[in-house]
Amino acid sequence: MAAVVGHYNFWTITSEKALQDAWLHLENVKPLSATSSVLSIVMAPIIVLGNLLVLLAVWKDPLKKLRSSPSNFILVSMALADLSVGLVVCPITAYWGWVIFEKGTSPFDLSVIFAINVFSVNVSFGHMFLLTVDRLLAVVKPLQYRVIITNKRAVIASCICWIYFLAFGCSFLMLRDYFAIMGAVYNVQLLSILVSMLIMYTVITIRLRRYSKTRMNKPIHSPNSLLVILQREKRLFKAITIVICAFLICYMPWFIVQLLIYLCKPCHPHLALLMIFFGFSGSLTYANSGLNPMLYSWRLPRYRETFKYFWKKRALKIKAQTNKNSSEEVKNTKL
Repeated sequence: MAAVVGHYNFWTITSEKALQDAWLHLENVKPLSATSSVLSIVMAPIIVLGNLLVLLAVWKDPLKKLRSSPSNFILVSMALADLSVGLVVCPITAYWGWVIFEKGTSPFDLSVIFAINVFSVNVSFGHMFLLTVDRLLAVVKPLQYRVIITNKRAVIASCICWIYFLAFGCSFLMLRDYFAIMGAVYNVQLLSILVSMLIMYTVITIRLRRYSKTRMNKPIHSPNSLLVILQREKRLFKAITIVICAFLICYMPWFIVQLLIYLCKPCHPHLALLMIFFGFSGSLTYANSGLNPMLYSWRLPRYRETFKYFWKKRALKIKAQTNKNSSEEVKNTKL
C-alpha cells in the first residue's frame, strides 16, 4: 500500500489502517464491495461442483485406475484446497462485501480475509507448483521417476504445503500491525513460485520438442508412426499452453496490481481505479480453483474414463426408471 497510503510510516501500517485508507474511504466502495460479493457468489457453486466431481471419482474409483499414481494424491489434495475456496473463502468474501455494501463498515479486520486467502487459495497454488515439479521430473528423468516420486513422498509434500500456508496465514493474524511487511513477503514468495513454474514449463516444452525431433530423425518404418509422433507433440504442447495461459490469466493481474500498489507512486491519484482492479484480480485468483479440475484432472484419460462410467451408469439408471414408470402406466391403463 505504499503508493496508496503515501506516508513514511508505511512499513508499520496496521491492517485496520490499510482497510480504512485503501478501501472504506473510497466514494464508490459500496458498488465495488457489492461487485466483489456477487462474483464470489457466482463462482462458489462452480468451484464446489468441479472439485467434488474429482474427489468423488477418486473416492469411488470404480475402474480402479485413480489410486495408483503419486500425482493423483497431489490432485486430490489440490481438489480439497480448491473445494475449501468454494466452501469457505468465497462465502466469507461475499459476506464481507455485502456487509460493506449495506452498512459501509467492514464486519471484520482485513487481515482475516488475507489469512483465509493465504491458507486456502495459496495451498492450491502450492499444489500447482508440486504438480509442475512432478511433470518436470517425469520428462527430465523418466527412468528414475518412479523411484524419486513415490506415494509416500507425494503425501509428505502435500502435507508440507498445507502446514506451511496454514502457518503463514496465521502469521497474518498475529502480525497484523505489520500488514504491509507481511503483504510484501507474501507477494515475493508467490511471485517466486510463479516464475519457477514458468521456467519449469519452458524446460518441459523444450525437452518434449527435443525428444520428438530425436524420434523423427530415427528411421521410421511407416508414415503413420511420424503422424503419431506429431499428433502427440501437438497434444502435449496444446495442454501445456492451455495450463500456462489459464494460470497467467488468473494470477498475473493480481501480481501487476500488487506491483502498482507497492511501487507506483504516480498511481496514488487513481486510487479508485486501482482498487477496482484489485478487487477484480482477487476474484480471478478464486476462479483458478474452478479451472483446476478441468486443467489438471478432467483432461487425463483415467479421469475421463471414470466420469464417462458415472455418466453412463446414471443414464442407464434414468432409462431403467423411465421404462419402469412407462410399464406401470401401461398396466394402470389396462386396469
